[in-house]
Amino acid sequence: MPLAFCLLPFASCLLPLAFCLLPFAFCLLPLASCLLPFAFCLLPLAFP
Repeated sequence: MPLAFCLLPFASCLLPLAFCLLPFAFCLLPLASCLLPFAFCLLPLAFP
């Protein structure tokens, strides 16, 4: 349990960073949905 209390400040430090990266996630979401068909297209090549 002391380890959790030790990591707590790091968590509070990473939380604003997560909110900072959130817009990037929403930006990459359409890109991911755009590349998804290509992934399904390349999947048979990866597993012959």
